[in-house]
Amino acid sequence: MQEKITVAFFLPSLEPGGTERNVVNLVNAIDKKFYAVTLVLQKAEGDFLKNINRDIPVVNLHASGSLGLFFALTGYFKKEKPDIFVSAFARINVICVLAKIWSRVGTKVVITEHSVFSFLPVIAKTPLRRLFARFFMPNIARFVYPKADAIICVSQGIADDLKKIITSRDMRVIYNPIISDDIFRLAEEVVGHPWFTNKNVPVIVAAGRLVPCKDYPTLLKAFSLVLAKQPVRLVILGRGTEEHRLKKMADELGIVKNTDFLGFQENPFKYMAGASLFVLSSLQEGFGNVIIEAMACGAPVVSTDCPAGPGEIITQRVSGLLVPVGNPSALAESMLKVLHDSALAHMLSFAGKKRAQDFLVEKSVAEYQKVFAELL
Repeated sequence: MQEKITVAFFLPSLEPGGTERNVVNLVNAIDKKFYAVTLVLQKAEGDFLKNINRDIPVVNLHASGSLGLFFALTGYFKKEKPDIFVSAFARINVICVLAKIWSRVGTKVVITEHSVFSFLPVIAKTPLRRLFARFFMPNIARFVYPKADAIICVSQGIADDLKKIITSRDMRVIYNPIISDDIFRLAEEVVGHPWFTNKNVPVIVAAGRLVPCKDYPTLLKAFSLVLAKQPVRLVILGRGTEEHRLKKMADELGIVKNTDFLGFQENPFKYMAGASLFVLSSLQEGFGNVIIEAMACGAPVVSTDCPAGPGEIITQRVSGLLVPVGNPSALAESMLKVLHDSALAHMLSFAGKKRAQDFLVEKSVAEYQKVFAELL
């Protein structure tokens, strides 16, 4: 019997996020007849831990900080020697490549880039990390990234941006593994929230971490303009550092009674399925998983045309509406178009469902397995 190829996927944790959901989908779906898959975590914590299949071993490195992670990974490489090691996030990618080199093992390291590199200073969580991302990370990546055995970008926009820094390596674009039967099953669950039982007042849904790069202030301003024209409600799914500020802003805009922050939801799909409209207001996306999830659930979509994913997913006025970044008036205008034009809403919903089928988990898994086969 042929020995299975050992593949380890690494993440800092399984706190909710698009990249984390992607990795969960990958490790669960990779063909276990040929691959022995392990999930390695810097710290084994986060809401998505419960979504990992029970047959997937989870290794907790209990590592703190970048230096601690480097030594923990070096030890892991020396002990386990996986055939393939897959990482995500720019800072983590650098640490993983350097740890593999230091450990002197034959493991093939595949780094995946989920963010527009030039936007890293914008999405960094602390002032120190923003400084590092702006002035040091490009030069570090220029030196370290080419030493990886493969580079995968989750959108063409990310690849084009990364090529401005790294010109010496080929990159492969593999779209995220998003659509599975689970989404359709979960979308059929009943929403207990009273706003979804009253079909007379449309409900707009947004979903994602409450962080600056998602630009929820633009959405709230746009929603206030829509509310001035007609009865409507807004439900926001997600949690994050901006929650208090956004709730205060909703109060200042006078939209509190029509806006509900529901926090993280294990099943966001039932809300998407019940939405009259799904809106993404981001300044930057690595890809925009929630757009495809909303499409699959039948919600018409309005999104900012931000780098790098929405413009690759949406065909303007066919499978969704794209608007300029940071423009509440333009966003409100497109939201009203969908709410006022049932034929347009139906067309966007129908085309969106069809477009979502291009992002099946199986398609992405097959592409990753092709990369693995080429490396060995």
